[in-house]
Amino acid sequence: MIRKSEDASALSAPVAGGPRWYRARILLAGPFVALVPPATIGLVSMVIMLLGGGRQSAVAGLIGIVISAPGLLLLGAPIADSSTYPMALLISAVFWAAIGVIAAWRATRRPIAGWPDFWREYLLLWVATAIGAGAGIGIAAARIGGTLL
Repeated sequence: MIRKSEDASALSAPVAGGPRWYRARILLAGPFVALVPPATIGLVSMVIMLLGGGRQSAVAGLIGIVISAPGLLLLGAPIADSSTYPMALLISAVFWAAIGVIAAWRATRRPIAGWPDFWREYLLLWVATAIGAGAGIGIAAARIGGTLL
């Protein structure tokens, strides 16, 4: 059974650093943390494309890479010259950092904000980006036909 003094101390325990410090931490780290999921998806997709030998692995890898780096579609991948890929990756990194800024800003609008709030906002923006990139690669596949893969 919980004693009255333990219960009162648990309710009055402050947030480490305070709510403002925690919100500032989310705002400052959000753009950098937002780069981790797309980088992970991109690396896994690249490994799938390199190790897989069939059409399914090529399709899965291409979709994963385009979702993790939407700047590739902007510069014409997978048809464009591969010398444009570094610029596309840089554009994608800036895009994902901007998504992180937006997600952090939206998560910290509430007086008490936490990382779960950031990830909820980030997930909504990520899903919208994934749908857009998937539609882009679908349109490219329909226009180009079987030569895409």
